[in-house]
Amino acid sequence: MAQKLTEQEQATVVELAKLLGKKLPSAHRSNAGGIASGLVRQRKRPLTEADVIAVLGKYGAGAEELEALLAMDVLEPTDGGYLLSVPTHEDDPADEKDAPSGPRAIAKTERPKSPARRDVRTLSRLDTVRKQTPELDDIRRKIIDLDPRLWINGWLLSTPDAYTLYERELLALDAAIAGRPSLGDGSLSLRELSYRVFGDEKFLALESEGRKLLHLMGLSDIVSSRPQVKLELLHHIPKHHRHMRLVVSENLDPWVNMRNALYLDGRKHLFGERVHGVVFGNGYLVDDPHKLPDLIAALDAEDVTILYWGDIDRAGLSILAKLSDMADGRFTVEPFVPAYQLMLRRAMKRFPDPLDNEPTDQTGVQTRGLDLLEGALKKSEAAYLRAVLDGARLIPQEILTAEDL
Repeated sequence: MAQKLTEQEQATVVELAKLLGKKLPSAHRSNAGGIASGLVRQRKRPLTEADVIAVLGKYGAGAEELEALLAMDVLEPTDGGYLLSVPTHEDDPADEKDAPSGPRAIAKTERPKSPARRDVRTLSRLDTVRKQTPELDDIRRKIIDLDPRLWINGWLLSTPDAYTLYERELLALDAAIAGRPSLGDGSLSLRELSYRVFGDEKFLALESEGRKLLHLMGLSDIVSSRPQVKLELLHHIPKHHRHMRLVVSENLDPWVNMRNALYLDGRKHLFGERVHGVVFGNGYLVDDPHKLPDLIAALDAEDVTILYWGDIDRAGLSILAKLSDMADGRFTVEPFVPAYQLMLRRAMKRFPDPLDNEPTDQTGVQTRGLDLLEGALKKSEAAYLRAVLDGARLIPQEILTAEDL
């Protein structure tokens, strides 16, 4: 049985593998980790040429790769063979200041560097790992328990850190595609599907880490969602009424769902409330003091009530407060209470602890508009709402879909 690597040797393997992954001939860069581990495990000083050739031959490498190791000073010729060295990083000022010039022999006692802390889950920082340890074998067993489509191309098995970082999402994906040919049936928008499966409406966005994760696992084409509607569709108000009730939606998908209910299904009620039209606010409606008032003026109604519905977060309720200020007696602004209540009930069921909802970067945003909504809620709903806002968390509109209307 192979002797277990010491912490120093493990650190050397990691550093050497990174170097070889950049400098080896392209055909063998994917074997950088195995070659690095094989050379370090020899534990001979000096290494004979036969030792080095044996390690390289295990990965189909040969004379060209040996020349590359010599050229990058990983192998230093000496009497009877080669000394294995790890060259100092030229781009690390701290190492340059404290270390002598030239190659650094691995025989030196050196405290291994601790892994870099990852505050953001970024796939580009993950390394391919081909070694076998009890810990990695345990992770790989968990991976193999998933739907084979998640690991059949080999990427997830060779990048076990990805499973560690995204275990919750991978388990959710596994459950969502069990016995199904795709993720989703095409009836939900991408954001709605993303929230339903992963609890994050942006996880499947085109440039997101979640979409990159699917691509790396060979699952780019597995997502089946409703086609995105173009943004030119600003409002749908099919008929004139003297007394109008309009829903203003902060986000596009809920607006599309409501528009379809009115236009395609002929509905007159949404969430049990009589409404006459829906307006897409895009979250920025309040930045233009004329846009909504001009639209309302063009309706030629005696009075208009705006039922605002947006994300439950500090920014979303701030829009509600700004719309109320903008009205200035020309129209009435109210929160679309039944929609907010259903959002809260759905979130309370999914995340009993309100701080488990999505974090935001809104800790510096002032909480406004709470007074406009809180009084219309049950005590438990109001308490949950306040905890979400105090914790700068988010309950997105996409928690509700067309079937909830």
